[in-house]
Amino acid sequence: MKRFWGLVLALCVLCTTAWAEADGWAALNAEAKRHLINLLNIDTSLPEPDELSAARYIYKEFNKHGIDWDIFIPSQGKANVMARLKGSDPSLKPLLLISHLDTAPAAEGWSYPPYKATVENGNIYGLGATDAKNYTAAYLALFTWLKDQKITPKRDLIFLATSGEESGSETGLVWLGGAHWDKINPGYALNEGGGIIKNVDGADLVFAEASTKMYMDIKVTAYGTGVHSSMPVNDNAVYLLSQALAKIAGYNPPAKLTPTARTFFKAIAPLQDEDGQTTIDFLLNGTPQNSQSAAEIMALDPFFRSQLKDTINPTVLSASKDTGSASGEASAILNIRLLPGSDPDEFFENLKNLFTEQDGITLEILERPQTPFPQPMDGTDELFASIAKTAQKLVPGAITVPGMSPASGDSEILRKLGVITYGLGPDMDPLSENTAHAADEFISEQDLYHQLQFVAGIVFDFVYGQDLLPLQPQQKAVPPSQTPAPQPAPAKKQP
Repeated sequence: MKRFWGLVLALCVLCTTAWAEADGWAALNAEAKRHLINLLNIDTSLPEPDELSAARYIYKEFNKHGIDWDIFIPSQGKANVMARLKGSDPSLKPLLLISHLDTAPAAEGWSYPPYKATVENGNIYGLGATDAKNYTAAYLALFTWLKDQKITPKRDLIFLATSGEESGSETGLVWLGGAHWDKINPGYALNEGGGIIKNVDGADLVFAEASTKMYMDIKVTAYGTGVHSSMPVNDNAVYLLSQALAKIAGYNPPAKLTPTARTFFKAIAPLQDEDGQTTIDFLLNGTPQNSQSAAEIMALDPFFRSQLKDTINPTVLSASKDTGSASGEASAILNIRLLPGSDPDEFFENLKNLFTEQDGITLEILERPQTPFPQPMDGTDELFASIAKTAQKLVPGAITVPGMSPASGDSEILRKLGVITYGLGPDMDPLSENTAHAADEFISEQDLYHQLQFVAGIVFDFVYGQDLLPLQPQQKAVPPSQTPAPQPAPAKKQP
């Protein structure tokens, strides 16, 4: 009988411990969800983002947990907010958790209110749900939870939510890097980008964004005869623009294999079937002609194309202001994403050479990438080691690889400042529709929880040297239930 009751007691202890561990994740997850909903309810969209209200929300949360903070205001309505947990070893370079407060404008076609969070069918809808208020919410929940644990980290941990990322970061990281960097000065950073690509031919791939493409905008303008709409003419500017865009659509830039792309394709080769492995082998090891041929085949896949080629996408079209007239001008903006190492001026000249003076077409650079572009991360540093270590705990058997994001953002600015930076986000499928910047932008509650767990696991390992909560494989993890949120306390200070 003694042994029986001893066993019962042991089981009770184990159950209590497991409940406490699950409750720890439940509280942390509930806070991340609460923060995301509250941040989505603040309109920080371009062209007039109310970043200051979002910053106020964040520093009031810091006040509740006794966290000192700083706010940097470059101009009216713009705001950057930072906080720091001091580490015990000043020789260890700090880790920065960075996100941005602003969002792109709301696209047309929303079926949910874009500036108010909607929770429905396990998803959280709202402008910024994946770009990038989910990052801010997860970082804020984790940062305040860590402060409450009263465990001193080994290295400094920095929280930073910035201004103006969607419009060039001139009021955010660019400004901070010039005027206030001595107050931040991290050695490592986790930012948006990347994620876990599920079930790649039976295996999962952890895509840690280690580089980005270069952003460039080019305006194409066609000139025709402006007339009343009742008088059709052969040189209608809209027709001429359409012909010009068709010619640009047929332009096929040569493939280029960057060091990051080489690492990526080498890592995924074992996951491919025999034909796929042969194609990748030609790409990586074949003659220049065979490598180009392999790249052309692989570029049929949109994501692989983004890794191998400079890309062009028409975005904004402009012509007549009303239906009663045919304008003498019609224009389109081409959004260009260049591979690191590409020459923006050479690319521009190649596009210009598609046309002659008789075509009546002009091209103008609206935004040119700043060169030289920062070197990509190569996956040989301590932070990447922690990313890979955490990935094996959460996604056993997954391959962790540094990769190149087709998009661009603050990570390239951080790398120029000498910060070792990786992007990690929620689960991703590069071939499915990305809802960032699109109508009905959303993140699933499950993906938010996975994102929170992954970032927390990296911070536990890299900053604290121990798992402060147990990390369970994602396929077994279920988002914990909501727990009551703490009651607000008076704010400590106001800007």
